[in-house]
Amino acid sequence: SLAIPWLANPGAALAHVGAPYPVLVEQAAGPYVVSALADPDVGTGTFYVLVNLPDGEPIPPGTSVTVWVEPEDGHQDPAQYPGEREQTRYGERFVARVPFDAEGQWQVQLVIDGPAGAGEASFAVRVTPSGVGWLATLACLVPFLVLGALWLRGAQRQRSKA
Repeated sequence: SLAIPWLANPGAALAHVGAPYPVLVEQAAGPYVVSALADPDVGTGTFYVLVNLPDGEPIPPGTSVTVWVEPEDGHQDPAQYPGEREQTRYGERFVARVPFDAEGQWQVQLVIDGPAGAGEASFAVRVTPSGVGWLATLACLVPFLVLGALWLRGAQRQRSKA
């Protein structure tokens, strides 16, 4: 199926920093089959939605995807964001950019409408801060600092022997 190479490329994680991860894989939504990747970061979160017909045929022109989001804590009313149709080497997909104002659990609903009919799919995502924190960066540097210190110590021993 077209979704497999599209979903195999990004890394997956539950609460993550990095590439988008799969939130739906070939799920039925009305007359459509939907797969989606999410990168739900505070600031701007991005959803990549692949929509096909069950027989593998591409969707007809005039099909639209709308992403609805709502925080589980209720601090904001539900809001909708249109998916922009985009051509990729694996076929068409819809990309929706969503402004998340807070970390936490959010409910997401994809609404698909077009000449083939209407469909919906829902899932939850955990919105996380974007980027890597300073502590994680420091933890990644530690092995290199240790190796550098060992190399310097070895170089000093070589000098003292000579």
